[in-house]
Amino acid sequence: MVEKILENKDPKLEAMTVDHEAPAPKEIVVDEPRLTRVARPLRHIRHIPVKSLVFHSKHGPITFSYENKIKLPINKNKLVVQVNYAGLNPIDMKIKNGYTKPIYGEVGVGREYSGVVTHVGDNLTDRWNVGDEVYGIYYHPRLAIGSLQSSLLIDPRVDPILMRPQNTLSPEKATGSLFCLGTAFNLLARLTEKGQLNSESNVLINGGTSSVGMFTIQLLKRHYRVSKKLVIVTSGNGSTVLSEHFPDLKDEMIFINYLSCRGKSSRPLRNMLESGQVVDYDDFSSLKETEKYTQGKFNVVLDFIGGYDILSHSSSLIHSEGVYVTTVGDYVGDYKKDVFDSWDNPSANARKMFGSLLWSYDYVHFYFDPNFKIVSKKNEWIHECGRLLNEGTVECIVDKVYSWKNLKDAFSYMATQRAQGKLIIKVDGF
Repeated sequence: MVEKILENKDPKLEAMTVDHEAPAPKEIVVDEPRLTRVARPLRHIRHIPVKSLVFHSKHGPITFSYENKIKLPINKNKLVVQVNYAGLNPIDMKIKNGYTKPIYGEVGVGREYSGVVTHVGDNLTDRWNVGDEVYGIYYHPRLAIGSLQSSLLIDPRVDPILMRPQNTLSPEKATGSLFCLGTAFNLLARLTEKGQLNSESNVLINGGTSSVGMFTIQLLKRHYRVSKKLVIVTSGNGSTVLSEHFPDLKDEMIFINYLSCRGKSSRPLRNMLESGQVVDYDDFSSLKETEKYTQGKFNVVLDFIGGYDILSHSSSLIHSEGVYVTTVGDYVGDYKKDVFDSWDNPSANARKMFGSLLWSYDYVHFYFDPNFKIVSKKNEWIHECGRLLNEGTVECIVDKVYSWKNLKDAFSYMATQRAQGKLIIKVDGF
């Protein structure tokens, strides 16, 4: 086949030339190669990867996020802490309730933590070292970030942080200590400074098995040495829980069962004052004939549950020139609905403004912001709380410890408002 094609070729075509109208292109001149200095490639910028638990709205789930990173090198006045445990607080649910629509981006969870220092800023090397075991409060609710992260960038000038004594304070107990203990300590310190609390005060506590209530009981009896018995309003097996956790204080407390009187704790309280007999815990209508009550009206009422019942009978319960302090307000706390930093109702606002003119006692709605820029520099509460924990004067009662993969179960349990102590989340390595 090839041979036939070659036999039929035309010799004229071999000699034919074609002239092109366009000229040939010019030669491209190439400069001599020269090395120049350029900006550092992005791959050389170092970060600490961070895994965190976040949500986008009150209706959405809490999920893992990997968006946040800590840039290296860190600021010379800051620390990086690898988080091992984080603490939950009712404020986490109140913050979540405030985000009705997913338009604000990621919102973090958790206000307390314990862990290990992994990076130290240049200005802090004389006080902190890599490997230090620490615990503290990471309270930035309006910045929408939380402590449930694998690593936190801490500013000790703002964020309360302490060394954890490994021999006397477990990481779980350390995690749940400072926020609620700080609340109780600052609340009582304020009353003492104003002359409203002393060793002879008669104190009523509404919500004894709340974390703040438990720390308050310990501080009143072991630190402030209040001599009179504390009257504790609690519910269910609250009296048993408190007696078992604080056996040395068992005989220093009188219990009122919130459930047996259907939330109207003022009724057994008035009954006790009028009769001069201690009311039976499980049946407020019956009296313990063998146990007298001679302490009279209350100088201090501390409310960690909320409600208006005790206030509505304040004239028969609160002593002249006494004080009523609440951390909740007139409404009974509802973790499923309450919103962080919401306004009090009109009657509570009126008491705050005109209470001293209308009643013989003082009314205080106490808020605790642990940031050092908010709290007075003269107030060394963080070191005092650390000392009380180290010496065993007070201890954190931990109810349950969850893996951070089971945060949904932890939130569900907290929503029942039956927790009797702190809920702690164990943060997995990342």
